[in-house]
This record gives sequence, structure tokens and C-alpha cells, in this order.
Amino acid sequence: MSEATQTNNLIDSLLGRDVNTDHGGLTFGDVIVLILDAVLLIYTGWRSYDFLTTSVPAGYELLALVGLWGLDIGAVAWSLVWIFGSSTKYQDWTSMFFFVFDLMGVVLTSLTDSLMYGHSDAALSKMLGGIAMIAVPLIVVANAVAGFIYHMTSPQTKERRSLRRAANEHREKMHEVSKLERDLQYAESFILARQEVLDKSVALAQIKMMQDQTEREMRLALRDQTGIHGLTTSSNGTDGKDRMLSLRNRVDSLSSQANGLFTSPAGKEQPGDEKVIPLSVPEPVGTSSNGNGHHPQTPNFP
Repeated sequence: MSEATQTNNLIDSLLGRDVNTDHGGLTFGDVIVLILDAVLLIYTGWRSYDFLTTSVPAGYELLALVGLWGLDIGAVAWSLVWIFGSSTKYQDWTSMFFFVFDLMGVVLTSLTDSLMYGHSDAALSKMLGGIAMIAVPLIVVANAVAGFIYHMTSPQTKERRSLRRAANEHREKMHEVSKLERDLQYAESFILARQEVLDKSVALAQIKMMQDQTEREMRLALRDQTGIHGLTTSSNGTDGKDRMLSLRNRVDSLSSQANGLFTSPAGKEQPGDEKVIPLSVPEPVGTSSNGNGHHPQTPNFP
């Protein structure tokens, strides 16, 4: 066998094309046999119909015609399905089994109906009549079930079911992908929101620290007893001490200038003396010429 033939056989097996669905064509002999069967089934069909009319209430004879679809008509239908329609082995088994099953029902109804007219009181007739009353409904119901089984096992049904399963698996996988994307989006939003909260917390903490520092400096400034005109002490006291020494030196210099001014003769300048511009010395807090505790001519010290 060539390599191309083996490849084709493998492809046919993969695609399900290796099932034998060709039951042969019709020949002249086949046509003769089919005509013979059709004529003879007229007799068996009448026998079956006559028996079925005796098993239904008066006025419901139409149900006897329906029952023929499970007997004579059913046998013909299943034979044609096996010849022209079945594709898989399950369809072949179903069609052949129910062809034989329906023929057995035809034989049973034909014999029972014949005995009903010839030997109606015979024991065989009564026995077959009782069996037929139970078997015929079972055969009709079994044919209805076989029709469902035949269509369920067809290649088209298998193909559609395979496509539906594949589509369902695809939907489930895409649902998992969508779930992962939603989870990832939630994680991203959560982390970004947390980072924003942390950034805001750091900024607010820095602002709070600056506010606390400003409040401490303001409290220290309010508690500074030696600060004049906005002078404040620092937290360690070094700047306050320097300002105190500078202020004392300034006060001593101004006092010396004032004493030299009062000891010199009035209206005369001593040779070698420098001209001193008189400055007002600030009075202690609480003593003021205008009575409000603030000297109107207090100089602004640097």
C-alpha cells in the first residue's frame, strides 16, 4: 500500500469516513423482490389492521391505522432505512433489529387474526390473542423509541454535538479568561488606590509635622519674656542668648553716649569730641509718659 493511500485512510479514520454506508445499488432482481413484498404486505397489513381494530374501542378505528406504523409499515420503513439511510454501526444495528422485530409483530398479528376467524375457541387462538394484546403495544412503543435512537446516533447529530461541546468549552475558557482579567483589574485598581492613599498620608504627615513645629515655635515666641519686636528664642536657647548679649551691648553704648552729652558744657563742643545724636532710651515696661505702658519714641532695634 502506497504512502498516499495510507494517508488517505488515516484521514478517513480521523474524519469518520471509514464507516461503510454503501449497501449496494438496486438491480432488476431487487425491484422484483420489492414488488413482491409490497403486494404480500397488503395481505399482512389487512390482517394486522383487522386485529388492531378488535383491540381498540368502537369509533377509534383510526388508531388501528396508526398501529400499522409499528408493524407492517414499520418493517418496510426500517428496511429502506437500512438500505439507503443508515451510516454508522449503531444505525445499522437499530434499523436491522427493528426490521426483524416488526416482522415478528406482523407474523404474530397475522396468525392471531387468522385463528380468530377459523378457530376462535381453540386454545392456541386464545394464547396467541393474549400474547398479541401485550406484544403489539410494546412493538409500537419500541418503534417510537428506535426512531429517537436512530437520530441520536446519526453522524450529523454527533457532529452538531461535537461542535456544541467545543463551543461550550470555548465559552468556559473565555469565562475563565474574563474572570482573570477582572481579578487583575481589581488588583491593579486596589494597588493604585493604596499607593495614592500612602502618598496622601505621607504628604499629610509632613504637613502635620510642619504645623506642629510652627505651633511649638509660636508657643516659644509667646513665652519669650526677653523678645522685643518679633525676636524669638529657638528651641535650644542659643539664638536667644546671642540676642540678649547684643541687646545689652546696645543699651550700654547708648547709656555712655547719654552720659557724655550731659557732662559737656552747654552749647559748646569740646575739641576732639565727636558729635553725638541724642537718642531716646526706652523706659522699662510699665513706665510710660503717656500712661499706656508704651514709649512713643522707642527706637526700632535691628
